[in-house]
Formats: sequence, structure tokens, C-alpha cells
Amino acid sequence: MSVCPFEVEILTAARDGGWTEALRDHAASCLGCAETALVAAAFTEDADTMTLDDPPLPDPRIIWIRSRLKARQERSFQATRVITWVQRLSIVGVAAVAIFFGPGLRGLLSGLRTLIPTAALSDLPLLISGPTAVLGLTFIVMALMALWNERSAAS
Repeated sequence: MSVCPFEVEILTAARDGGWTEALRDHAASCLGCAETALVAAAFTEDADTMTLDDPPLPDPRIIWIRSRLKARQERSFQATRVITWVQRLSIVGVAAVAIFFGPGLRGLLSGLRTLIPTAALSDLPLLISGPTAVLGLTFIVMALMALWNERSAAS
């Protein structure tokens, strides 16, 4: 079997697309060169589609940074979940104390209603620092923290 002297040039032209008029005429008349051009064009087309289908891999440093950020986010989420449950239990505890001492607090609150309009400005720190005010303020702050924490964990 003899090898055509134009085969290498036909192969290069089929891969690169650098056809000249003389090479086209020779490929049309030589069966071996026509088959070489056909196979080379098919392989080149397959190679082009394979490289277009697979996107290039990102930089390994970016992959490493993303994995570290994801691990940090998961640890943060686990810690936040524990804190949220502690806050919820605190709210339940404050509510239980308020319910348990509720009848006694009702009398104290009715006494505060009569005291507040006639209280002087110097009595205000005593009113604010009372156990009812501290319990109520604690309950409100804990409830707001739990709601805020739940919304920030969801987003």
C-alpha cells in the first residue's frame, strides 16, 4: 500500500481549515486523501464539541476557599441553633415564672397604676428596677432576640 505525498498536508488542512485550491482538487481525485480529510474533520469536530461541553475547572484555591466557607457556615449554623434553643427555653422559663407568680403580680401592678401618676421623678429608678419590670423587660428582650435570630438563620 502506497502513501500519498499530500496526505500530511491534507491532514493539516482538514484539522486547521487551511485548504488551498490545489489541495481541494487533489482530495477530490485521491480516495486515500479524501478519507483522511473526512476522518480528520470528524475528529476535529468531535474534539471541538467535547471541549465546549465541559466547562473548565475553577482554580483549586477557589474550591478550597469555598469549602472552608461552607464548613464555617455549617459550624455557625449549629452554634446558632443551640443558642436559639437556649433563648426559647429562657422565654418559656420567664413565662412560667410570670404565670406562677401571676396572681401576686396582679396586685403589684394595680398598686403601680395608682403610684405612677403621683410618683415623683426621683422615684422612677425604683419603679424601673422592680422585679416586675426586670422580668417583663427580660421577657421582651429574649422574645425579640429569638425572633431576630430565627429570621437571620432562615435567610
